[in-house]
Amino acid sequence: MINAHLRNFLTISALTIVLSACQTIELQTAMPAGTVTPAPRGYSALCQRAPSECVLPLDRETSKELIALHNKVKDLIIPTAEQGDYWQSVSTRSAGDCEDFALTLRKHLRESLPEYSAAFLLATAYTENAQYHAVLTIETPSGTLVCDIRFPQCAPWDSFPYDWHLREVAGQNHWEDIGDHEILADIRSASIGD
Repeated sequence: MINAHLRNFLTISALTIVLSACQTIELQTAMPAGTVTPAPRGYSALCQRAPSECVLPLDRETSKELIALHNKVKDLIIPTAEQGDYWQSVSTRSAGDCEDFALTLRKHLRESLPEYSAAFLLATAYTENAQYHAVLTIETPSGTLVCDIRFPQCAPWDSFPYDWHLREVAGQNHWEDIGDHEILADIRSASIGD
């Protein structure tokens, strides 16, 4: 029978060999992109048991932080229509549009509340005037909040006069298509005819 010290030594030696081998592996490709699918049941159960693992709790402390950062970013971004479609987050007061606001607020929230990073996701929509638009969405235990450069405070997603189009998927390079395709086709047709 191998004593405990020898077993620990062998385990550590084996792990050291495996880890040193991993350090010499050169990555050649990324994992293939998949299709959108429901989360595994275990993950969904985790989110129900421990919502803070998956969403931003709206307790007093995080609500105050959200409001403070939202106001800070509102002061940083001088709303300006862009020529072209250049997305960026800014660190000093400067001109910007909806994407710049959403990216800057997401950056500040992720820096301030890193444990909830996956709760802060970008989304796009068409406004009531058929303009393409970007916002920041925030997953909470009670539903999705939207923070928007056009409005003074964050509010529930379904209170905005938008036809939703795409939404970022946390930690992925692809987004979800969340739009009503018949409505979006009508909006696109109307904006092309303008």
